[in-house]
Formats: sequence, C-alpha cells, structure tokens
Amino acid sequence: MVDSQEKFELDFLIKMLDYYSPSGQESELAAHLFDRMKGHMGLKNVRIDSVGNVLGEIGSGSPVLLLCGHMDTVPGQQSVTLADGQIYGRGAVDAKASLSSLMMALSRFSKSKFNGKIVMACVVDEEGVGKGVNNLVQDGLVVNSAIFGEPSGIDNITIGYKGRLGLRFLCETSSVHASAPWMSNNAVERILDLWKEIELQIANNQSKQKFASISASLTEIRGGSSHNVTPARCEMTVDIRLPPGQSCSPIISEIERIISNANKNASIGPPSRISMKIEDATEPFEADKNSGIVRAMIRAGLTVRGKRPQLLRKTGTGDMNVLGNALGIPVITFGPGDAHLSHTSKEFVSVDEYYMSIELSLRAIINFFSLKD
Repeated sequence: MVDSQEKFELDFLIKMLDYYSPSGQESELAAHLFDRMKGHMGLKNVRIDSVGNVLGEIGSGSPVLLLCGHMDTVPGQQSVTLADGQIYGRGAVDAKASLSSLMMALSRFSKSKFNGKIVMACVVDEEGVGKGVNNLVQDGLVVNSAIFGEPSGIDNITIGYKGRLGLRFLCETSSVHASAPWMSNNAVERILDLWKEIELQIANNQSKQKFASISASLTEIRGGSSHNVTPARCEMTVDIRLPPGQSCSPIISEIERIISNANKNASIGPPSRISMKIEDATEPFEADKNSGIVRAMIRAGLTVRGKRPQLLRKTGTGDMNVLGNALGIPVITFGPGDAHLSHTSKEFVSVDEYYMSIELSLRAIINFFSLKD
C-alpha cells in the first residue's frame, strides 16, 4: 500500500522523466522544478541563474550544505514506464532519480529547525562541458560540504573520482602519391607514432589498482582522403584519466615534450607539424573520509540499512571534481541505481531503492547538522 507521501515522491520522479532534457535543452524541466521548489517545497530565494541552473535554499548561517544534481541527460528518448516495481526512462539512473531523491529528502526536512543553511541546486550541462557547476563556482557559491546526486547504489558512497584530460591532436603535412611514400611524412602514421609514445609513457605509471593508475584511451581518429594518396591531415582525440596524487600540468608538459621531439625529427620531405589542443583539464578529487559529510552518510547507512556503506573511488570524472577542488570542501556523490545502466537504452531504477535513497539522504542531512567536527 503506497501512502500519499510515497505517491507524491514517485509522481515527482516520473514527471521529471517525462521531460526530455538532453544537454542544452533543460529549460522546460528547469521551469517545472522552479515552480515545485517555490511552491510545494517552500524554499526561499528560488531563482534560475544566467546559465539555466535552478537554485533555492532554506535556513541561514553556517554550516552550509549543498545538495546538487543535474537536470540534463545524454541524447536519446526512452519511454517512461512503471512496471514490476521499476521505473524506466531516459535519465532514470543518470541522474534524475538521484536529483529527485535529494529534493524529496529536502522537502521532508524543510520544516525542521536547525542551525545552518541548505542550498539546493539543479544544474545544467553535466553531460556536456560542465557549464552548470562551473557557473556555481564563478558566481561565488559559498558552502562547507556537498552531496551530488549520482548513481552509487544505496549501500555505497562515492568519495573519489579520477581527473580527466581531453586532448585533441592534429598533424598536417603534404600528401604524395601512395606509390612514392618516401617523398613525404604520412599524417596518419605520425599521429599513430605519437599515440604509441603517449601510451608508452602512460604505461610507465601503472598500478595494480585501477583507481590508482593513469589510463589513456584513443577515442577518435580521422585522416586520409583517397585510397591512393598519402594522408596530409589526421586528427586524434585522446582521453586520459588520472588519480588523486597526480595533476594535469605535468602530463601536459610531458606530452608537449613528446610533440616537440616528434616535430624536430620529422625531416622527410615537406614540412610536417603536430599540434595539440586541450579540450578538458579536470583535476582528480577525493573527499576526506573523516569529514563531516562522509561520517553523516555512513551513520545514515548504519541507522537505516543496518550496515556500514562501502566507500567507492571511481575511475570516471564528475561535477564533484570541479566544486571540490575549486572550493576546497568535502564532496560525496550518492544516489539510487546501477551506474552501468547509465547512457543505455534500458535505464531503470527500483522504486524501493528510490524510496530508500530518499530516507538515507534525509538521515544524512539530519546527521550533518547534528555532528560536530
């Protein structure tokens, strides 16, 4: 038997899923959440900022806790259905159920008396270039701790993410007839030689633990114009992930050194040059496991689930990296669902897990404002 509170919370999530909101198209969902935050949830200072984030708050003073989740999804529509205790829909896992559970936990908590403030932020463009969370930082957001809504599973807390370097390389040279390849450098071959050198350097920094290793993936390569002409142009995109304790700058410097040497040694025929463009440089982040927000979430798991949640360190990269590093605060991610279903055509979350996520988030909020560091 579903009570009226649970029905409201379930309908809230289903309505969010009904809005198709890929990155750049969050405005309709944002308007809906603006109305809900200002109306039923009774938050104060509800507003939509210059990039489309929806924000509201309760309380005053300190400490200040940020609850944050993203409204956008990857492209691709998926019908919203409720069947056999599961909710299907684009963004059910990544990450509307997580955002909804934080909002519903705050809704339950909103009439409580406490010392401090809670800021609720529904952000845009997490699946894009992070325009939403970067705008929070640029607007001077001041908070002491944060929970980001992302699928961790209800018995886990994510405290660490790797950093990311997104690099695009371009090699330009002159093409010649394929029957005389000795007359000019081959742009594709030069790019592949560069990739092998990058991969070799990365391989020297491996660890038995995946989270502790630097990884590199060649994700795109484009070059060549005809079956009988050597390529004059080739582009390559490389995705590098780095763990806490590493930094983007030394890796960039090492790759610049590799490129400089490669350009000096490209002496065959006409001039040949490799260049690099940095498209993303997000530093790794890991929250202090003894921080107040981590302890508040652990205690919530012990109280509600009767067991200690597992602390996860993931090889992906997220908004928590940006906010945690920029503000120097502890940040965790938490939410219902199996992250392996993210971006697939079969996203779903269990209704029971969604309800449990609300309960756990509520208990963590209560604990946070009760704990003393």
